[in-house]
Amino acid sequence: MIGYKVVNRIHRDFKRNGRPSRGKNKSFGIHELLAEKYDDSYLVDSGVFIKSGIGVRFTSEFIDQVYKEYPEVSIESQLKSYGLDPKRVGYQRIYKLKNLLEDINPHNENYDSDIINKYIHHPYVQRCTSKQLVLNNSFYNEASRFKDLPIDEVLGIFEINGSDLPIGVRNRIQYKLNNWNVESLDVTDKVDLDFILRIQYNKIQALEKMSLMHFNRLRNNLPHYTFNQKKVLCMWIKDLPHDRYDYSIQSILKKIGLSRSSYYSILSNDNYGTKDKKDEIDFQHIKTVIDYKGFKKGSRTIYMMLPGMCGVHFGRAKILRLMKKYGCVCTVRKERPELKTNRENLKNNRKPNLLKRRFRLARPNEILLTDVSYLKYSTNKTEYFSCIKDAVTGRIMNHVTSSANDLSLATDTIACLDSTENTLFHSDQGILYFNESFQNKLKELGYEQSMSRRGNCWDNSSQESYFGHMKDECDFSKCSTPEDVKKKVDEYIYYYNYERPQWTRNKMTPVDYENYLNSMSEGEYSEYMEIEQEKYDKMMEKAGIKALKRAVELGAFTQEKLELWLK
Repeated sequence: MIGYKVVNRIHRDFKRNGRPSRGKNKSFGIHELLAEKYDDSYLVDSGVFIKSGIGVRFTSEFIDQVYKEYPEVSIESQLKSYGLDPKRVGYQRIYKLKNLLEDINPHNENYDSDIINKYIHHPYVQRCTSKQLVLNNSFYNEASRFKDLPIDEVLGIFEINGSDLPIGVRNRIQYKLNNWNVESLDVTDKVDLDFILRIQYNKIQALEKMSLMHFNRLRNNLPHYTFNQKKVLCMWIKDLPHDRYDYSIQSILKKIGLSRSSYYSILSNDNYGTKDKKDEIDFQHIKTVIDYKGFKKGSRTIYMMLPGMCGVHFGRAKILRLMKKYGCVCTVRKERPELKTNRENLKNNRKPNLLKRRFRLARPNEILLTDVSYLKYSTNKTEYFSCIKDAVTGRIMNHVTSSANDLSLATDTIACLDSTENTLFHSDQGILYFNESFQNKLKELGYEQSMSRRGNCWDNSSQESYFGHMKDECDFSKCSTPEDVKKKVDEYIYYYNYERPQWTRNKMTPVDYENYLNSMSEGEYSEYMEIEQEKYDKMMEKAGIKALKRAVELGAFTQEKLELWLK
């Protein structure tokens, strides 16, 4: 209701001047604007207070002294013993110290009796109560060298379990470590020898870990060092004591990733780095051309513009080397990684055309065809359709519709397939069928993969024929959502498999034709295959003649040779 600004002002005045006027502190309850600036030097000179920020605070020595005698001896009495008037010290300071000593802790620390018994006599713990745990200056003196380690590991070195302390306390200890200046202390307390040995061993282990951490940091930064920095580093390694095997020159060089030849070359060669200096100078010429008018430039453009702009001439190999060295790579007409991947897939994962248009020369389910086609619906929206067709019977074995023409479309299409042997799986050279995971899945199921010749739709004409019939007979224009398209496709495929007879399959539906073929005896099937083979031979002969005539039209084959071949 009052507002945070008023509350903050009251708090600030109360903290500086004690209680307001007409309160307990009548002598110093005057507003700071109506009185002379209060001088803290009186408190600092007493030795009970030290400067802290813009104010003063009790010294840790005085707090320890009060802690030992309180509450038998009041804080006011102990202040008087130092020649200080409690009224001038201020009610707020005394009140805050009293809360600290009576375990009324503003940081909400809370320690049970087990933790108190564990740390009350710990050599590095100054005070331990149910509401407060304070580490002494000896801890900060010795732990300051390990401040780069996580605070829990630092505490563990001195046999203090970090999980026993609240996160706020650990953060304050870490902050104090980061800003600690080592003090000279007089050690008077006797400490158990076994404890000292354990702490020393922990320190050695921590120093080993820190040394490896710093060596790894050097290893990561070494490629980015200038020649001068490398020179300083090698001289530093040379001056290190090498009285231990794991800190010999060879061991250190291995840890930071520097070869022995480079190390000795850097130390012995006063001209080390001159090549880097020359590269820096040369690159500045290249950078001048690159920055000219802000347009992107490749190595060829830089090569042609260098003499006119900078009066120097570099070969393209040097230009490319310096651009790569200083991380200045031009993206103009950079090779697209997806095209490179496609070429590699085309080279490595292309399968031969094993089918060779022998669509009918097999038993049912021995030759499977697949392809993807697009279905236009609504206002020029597109849905992609993938299916598997039995080349012999014409039955659609599985189908999938999707809004994306991606790998999932192809993998979902073959999800229905069971393991088999000696079954041919034929497709065109679409990018989906070059994918390694798709090909490995077919291989695991036992299918032998076949692909049409590039750019030849006739090698998968049976599948293309089905797409043509479907698009001619289905009207997708009234579909408004992908769900409508899927429903329409499902209805048509059921109609196509079970109700729509086919002229070239004894006027039977694909399902009826499959049952018809499976009911044949071996002799009947042999006669059927002879008839299909004759049809295939005639079809291939017509296709060959058609191809030769086309070659004559294009001028790749003479008319005389064509007539001679036909005879």
